Amino acid sequence: MKKLTFILISLLIIKVVHSQVKHDFVWIMGDDGYAANPSSPDYYEIGGVNIFDFNEGEFVINRDFRDTDFFLTNASVCDSGGDLFFYTNGCSVFRPDGELMENGAGLNPGVAYSSGNCPQNGNPVHQGALILPVADNDSLFFLFHKAFVLGDGPPFLVYPGELHITTINMKANNGEGSVVSKNNLILEDTLNEDLQAVRHPNGVDWWVFTSSLKDNLYYRILVTEDGVMGISGQAIGPKPDPLVGAKSVFSPDGQHFARYDRTNQLLLYDFDRETGLLGNLLKLDADTTEDGRDGSVAFSSSGRFLYVNSTLRVYQFDLEESDVQSSRVLLGEYDGFKYKDIFPATFGLMQLAPDCKIYFPTRSSTPFYHVIQYPDRKGLACGFQQRGLPLIATNIASIPNFPNYRLGTGFPVCDSTIQLVVHSVPVLPPRAEVLVYPNPASNYVTIELPQALASGAEWSLYNGVGQAGRFATNGKGSDEGGGGVGRCAAGVVFLGN
Repeated sequence: MKKLTFILISLLIIKVVHSQVKHDFVWIMGDDGYAANPSSPDYYEIGGVNIFDFNEGEFVINRDFRDTDFFLTNASVCDSGGDLFFYTNGCSVFRPDGELMENGAGLNPGVAYSSGNCPQNGNPVHQGALILPVADNDSLFFLFHKAFVLGDGPPFLVYPGELHITTINMKANNGEGSVVSKNNLILEDTLNEDLQAVRHPNGVDWWVFTSSLKDNLYYRILVTEDGVMGISGQAIGPKPDPLVGAKSVFSPDGQHFARYDRTNQLLLYDFDRETGLLGNLLKLDADTTEDGRDGSVAFSSSGRFLYVNSTLRVYQFDLEESDVQSSRVLLGEYDGFKYKDIFPATFGLMQLAPDCKIYFPTRSSTPFYHVIQYPDRKGLACGFQQRGLPLIATNIASIPNFPNYRLGTGFPVCDSTIQLVVHSVPVLPPRAEVLVYPNPASNYVTIELPQALASGAEWSLYNGVGQAGRFATNGKGSDEGGGGVGRCAAGVVFLGN
């Protein structure tokens, strides 16, 4: 009997761990253009990509060097336990180690490639990708993604004109995952850059939303485990400004839908998750019509506070006030900071994170995210900080696009006890040259690195037939010429520090 009880408890624990729904617990972003030019003096200082990990009750930022650039399109997904499954920059699908997933190349064919953004630099569509689990399992995922098309001219403008669906099977290719169906066109129109999703009340299906750039038309797409089951449109509210586009977001509880564009400002709708219909429009003025073309919206985890930003200003609205418009609070204005005196740190798209904070990137290449520390506090107490989150690598306007995966699961939207505890020490890029001389050597060899390494790195020495010799995990070097230089006995490996 005791043995049976133990087995039942163990199965219960496994069930709980598996059901934590941590699909958004790893983020990847970065301007890894420096990786294409290791001779750049900034390569080791700010090159690479940032990897955010919200697991284990901690928020850890790591840096890695890989052949992945991000521009605007960005989406990633973990298994339900929080281990990264794959990610995309809108050009390709990548495994967690940065290697191309099987059949993962060639997303969004067309203008992104002829313009040079793909395959290397990243698809240039805000909110241009979104990943949904199929029937809430860890095997199949649907990736929705938008491609730019060339409009009729002159002028020959480009705009998001195609919505595609791609299917990823994580059990394929010996468990490394495979793109089993790709670039299936499901919607063709002049589209905004908004792409959002919310879970259906049945707990399995999803509503995917996007909108027309020319008309007051919202597309709602019902997605089941069998794929796209229907696409319908709803005409409601004002038309967007066709020259600036719009960004949107669902509230964490799925009861509201907000959209921002510079001309119409902030549009707040009620949303019916059963029917997928919008209603009861409330139009709010954020006073940002002169602040540039881009902006975004985000809800606090409770859904009480709605945030809107332009490129230059950030505002908060309190949706529990009887007069929501009068609750508007200016949280901050762009302070003029330019990274390296060149790149302005203006405001990009906002995203609610697993630690209950709201993060948003700068609009140009900088190693910073802006942050709202306490989104569920009223007014200035929310703690908006320009460049409040230093990054390890630079990033250009990129942040992952996530729905609320935990809606209807019994798990909270986010966990405010998650604390930022560490920034990892930058690692030596895999393509860096290591000089070892003299060769051959009898007494000592000198090992010279292009940069100093942190303690904890390990060197191993191999002979001419590939057999491992001695190794070392500590040592003392110098930083001559910006690198680590050391000398050790022949056959003994030296760790630069």
